Amino acid sequence: MIAFFFLFIYRYSLFSLCCDSPPDMSVRFFRWFMGMIHLEERRNLLQDSDGADNISDGSPGMGLGEGPDGLQKDHQEERNDEEREMIVDINTLYDDIIKIGPAQYLSWALGFVILATEFGEIALLGILIPMLRCEWDLTVGFEGAITLTIYLTYFLSVPVFGRVCDRFGRRPPLLVGSLVVSIGGVLSAAAPSKWVFLLCRVITGIGIGIVSAGNAIFLEITPNTHRVPCVVSGMMGVYFGKLAVSVAGYFLLRPLGWRWFTALAGIPCLIAMAIATFMPESPRYLIVWGKEEEAMASIRFIAKLNRVSLPPGLRVRVYDEDEGSFFRDVFAKDRIRHVIALGLILGSNLCVVYGLVVFLPLALMSHFCGVVGGGGMSVPPHTCTELTSDAMANLSLATFSGLIGTIVGCASSMVWGRLYPIRTSTLIQTLVISGLFLCTNTTVNLSAAVFITGVVNCIEWIVISEVFPTKVRASSIGFINAIGKLGGIIGSSAVYGLLYTSPAALLALFLVASGLCFAGTIILNTETKHILLQDVDPK
Repeated sequence: MIAFFFLFIYRYSLFSLCCDSPPDMSVRFFRWFMGMIHLEERRNLLQDSDGADNISDGSPGMGLGEGPDGLQKDHQEERNDEEREMIVDINTLYDDIIKIGPAQYLSWALGFVILATEFGEIALLGILIPMLRCEWDLTVGFEGAITLTIYLTYFLSVPVFGRVCDRFGRRPPLLVGSLVVSIGGVLSAAAPSKWVFLLCRVITGIGIGIVSAGNAIFLEITPNTHRVPCVVSGMMGVYFGKLAVSVAGYFLLRPLGWRWFTALAGIPCLIAMAIATFMPESPRYLIVWGKEEEAMASIRFIAKLNRVSLPPGLRVRVYDEDEGSFFRDVFAKDRIRHVIALGLILGSNLCVVYGLVVFLPLALMSHFCGVVGGGGMSVPPHTCTELTSDAMANLSLATFSGLIGTIVGCASSMVWGRLYPIRTSTLIQTLVISGLFLCTNTTVNLSAAVFITGVVNCIEWIVISEVFPTKVRASSIGFINAIGKLGGIIGSSAVYGLLYTSPAALLALFLVASGLCFAGTIILNTETKHILLQDVDPK
């Protein structure tokens, strides 16, 4: 995977980006190079015309229409063609001219790495806490604080930086956030005490919130026909990150120790920062705020990566929007229904998803087996016991089922649209969560739960990314994401508070959350499969 990313950087970026910002340097070099070629052609034509001035029209050696007057007419037509402007809509530009190519693949790879890092850091805690419990004699309350801190700081930071992204661009948060997450991971590995470790998790949570705010850039440089693969590549990163942590923990946690293992988990953030360095700013963001020259520089850079020649005189339609208030933009009359429905869906689903992230290792370590039919735990609660190799293997299997669920969600949304699959999958999720009450095969039950939450999570993020215009996309997604993280806080804290005392109440909470998720899909009545991405609100 690392070799794949650096191959992209080497092949498509390194030689043309040498020491300057990508759009500016590449565009200046391209203009200079093409200008030299054009100047040489004009010199040759002028030399030919000078020779033709000494020959009368119709004399031998001069073909029909090749006299000085005809040559000057050709030159004038050429200048007219160069001066003629063609103004196109950004959707037409992406769908019909630039299309899909290496620029989009590079951005999808970045989204994959970023989301893999985010959820890898979250899943990391489920593996580390049993070890830290033994080393620092952690209480149940402090274990919950470590986990909830990263969610809480994420919850507080993502709407704030979402607003920042809508006003100052998508690219800077990707760079700053990736650096902050890496710093938080390295400091966590060197933490001398549980309180310092808790503080380092605060830094990591803030970094994840900053990075998440800039995720809109991946969708905004993608043609409308490829929106689903763009979103799904990021969602696959969610489960790949959790799976990578589980598999790496199986092989490396004991040989390296938790400190080196935690430090290595920050490497993907450095890869993400390296890729983000070569990315241009989102042209959609730039045209919304009337920055035409910068938008065209980014568009030329994307076209160059895709090896597409833009038509002469091409310009993109720009807007000059006024800065509105956060609440007026996010809660506008024409999108309040979407905000309520999607907030309910994401908050309820992440209550289950994040709850399962914490629940899985603890349940497998305690040999949890439902609450009826002889259920319970065969290992005493909250003991100083590390995850066994079998528990690690089962955790990897359950996490892999979420990756498969993402692929299924992608396929179903492309075939049947968004509404029907998300309503069906949330209803199935309710039934699957009900199955956790039974004392059957724990690994199978948990894998089924992770699978169906993966389906729902994939489709809901496709819808969330499609319904809001560029002007408020990061702010709206940030607000809905904050609601989702609030659901994640509730689900995670419930695991620590109820798993060892009242597991039936915990599963009942997951069941209610799944029911609310289904209710949110009923409120959502917009099919977004065939709509074009909007940049501003219609006048």
